[in-house]
Amino acid sequence: MNRQTVLACLVSVAAMFAVSLVVSPSARASPAVKWTFHAGDAFLASLNPSFSPVVAKSSANGHTLALMGTGPYNPGGRVSGGGVFWHNKSDGSLVHPGTWTADSVLSYDDFGNGIVDGFPRSFHGGVLVLAVTFTTTDGSGIVVGGSVTVTCVIGNSVPPGSEEGITSVIPGAISFDESVSGNTLFVLTP
Repeated sequence: MNRQTVLACLVSVAAMFAVSLVVSPSARASPAVKWTFHAGDAFLASLNPSFSPVVAKSSANGHTLALMGTGPYNPGGRVSGGGVFWHNKSDGSLVHPGTWTADSVLSYDDFGNGIVDGFPRSFHGGVLVLAVTFTTTDGSGIVVGGSVTVTCVIGNSVPPGSEEGITSVIPGAISFDESVSGNTLFVLTP
């Protein structure tokens, strides 16, 4: 290549770069923001053992759902991950243990970062609703779909009455509609 050709190529590259700066931020932004949900998982237990597992109760019959899980998600997009669960009767006896997988994000409402609560900027509060699949591991062969709502009450826009923890619904079977114990967290990854 001669000097004029190299110079022309450099000018073309510089022009394309300049045009990219005038394109809207959303058009040049990466296609997805990366988040990680934590629900009573090992990370939270390492901060405080009482944060794990996260437990919800059915107001109809007193049964409880205890679970631990984590995974990456994109608000309005894909999700992966899951964890383990235990469904117990009101007397504490085990109904079914198993695993759960996150299938899709149904909704996410961010409450802001945790700086106002003394946490790192990457820690966020909010409400994440996931479509999930529960699979028992006790030989019963039960596989059911449902939802898990994960709520973390940190941030500068937490609605009054919000409760830390989870709730879960298995349509036609049971609703674990009361958050009992454990903690959750959303982490924004760079």
